[in-house]
Amino acid sequence: MKHAPTRNLALTAIALLALTGCGAQATGSVPEPNPSTTTSAVTSSTASAAEETAKAEETNYSGGSKAPEGEYRAADEHGPAQNVPKPVAPEGMNIESTEAMLLFINYWNDMRNYANQTGDISSIRGLVDDSFEQEQKYYDSLQKIYESGGWVIGGNRTIHYNKDLLIAEGEGKYSIASNFELENTVLWYNGEARAYDNSQNIYRGIMLTVQFDNGSWRVTKAIEVS
Repeated sequence: MKHAPTRNLALTAIALLALTGCGAQATGSVPEPNPSTTTSAVTSSTASAAEETAKAEETNYSGGSKAPEGEYRAADEHGPAQNVPKPVAPEGMNIESTEAMLLFINYWNDMRNYANQTGDISSIRGLVDDSFEQEQKYYDSLQKIYESGGWVIGGNRTIHYNKDLLIAEGEGKYSIASNFELENTVLWYNGEARAYDNSQNIYRGIMLTVQFDNGSWRVTKAIEVS
């Protein structure tokens, strides 16, 4: 795999999974990319080098090959997800109402799943308050993993919220009781895979807090409650 992460990044990546509220971890056994496709240090010609490089890049495609334009492919042992659709902000989200708040929460979660599959955190940063440091560190880790040639398999999240347990705290602040359902995850880095069982995550109660200010919403915190 190209640009193998350092040990420090590997440790950061493990911490990343902990930030998502994962359960017990177990070392995975995902096949490594075929080493025969690695570019040779010595080649007989420029054409040969180019061919080897193309093969090396191909091992980083999910499904083992480059997907046709517009065809979504989920991440697997061969590489990260391809052609992941980028969520579009829904109309009517940027007003202060219960309906708009729920639209925003769903959009934020969709953007988080997009970042999880692509490493692209450019659009999600502004949806989360800087004071929510744990979530911001999650985005930092995702970016580093993908920039170093790693990727995440699974790990997408669904938020289940209870509108009957919505609290208006005043001054644009709202909290809502939620449960975060998280897919099982495999984190691929440095030619190795580490698997995480997230099946118990749904049973953890989360109080999610958002803030409406200056015409837009932000997530400010998510706290586990008993």
